[in-house]
Amino acid sequence: MYAKLLTSFMLVRRRLQTATTPPTPQWIPLVVQAPQQLMEKDASFDIKSIFDGFLWGVPTCRRSAEKRMMRKYGAPNWHNKLILPRKDIKTCGTCGHNHEAGRLCPNCYSKVKAETSILQEKMVQELGLDPIDKEIAIIYQGEKNQFDDEFFKGKRVVQMEKPRPKWFSKNLLQRSGPNANLSNSEVTTIKPHDLG
Repeated sequence: MYAKLLTSFMLVRRRLQTATTPPTPQWIPLVVQAPQQLMEKDASFDIKSIFDGFLWGVPTCRRSAEKRMMRKYGAPNWHNKLILPRKDIKTCGTCGHNHEAGRLCPNCYSKVKAETSILQEKMVQELGLDPIDKEIAIIYQGEKNQFDDEFFKGKRVVQMEKPRPKWFSKNLLQRSGPNANLSNSEVTTIKPHDLG
């Protein structure tokens, strides 16, 4: 390999020298004497002097198979580059769509978001953008006769012209917690019944 490279460089050098020097006319005798330095360079031509400057960044040692595999695939306890199966995917019990564990099902939550935006638009239509000074009671179609008159005292009522969705529990609108302002006899624990 080294010998072939050396011969190709010598051939290129000879061709460049013959191409740059003009042909000497034969009728004018010239005595040209080459300087001593040029003759010394021709005699001691070394290919390492050409490659000395621009081959410093070439790797000098062979990379082992373990290092190559580590760069290609990573390591399980360090940085794994392989595509591994997900183990945190759950199936929603309501709609059957897949979702990540510890997160809400996006299909079910899209229904909740749509119903919430409809409720907000209806509240803005009926109540306007004034500050809310009273509690708001949301009543769906056919639910007004289920509540007595005391339920509506001191509340602003928003009526929806459609039936309540099955997943929308009535307990979601019931007040609970330390700010409920109820007497001790009326405080009850809300349980998730009527959920569908």
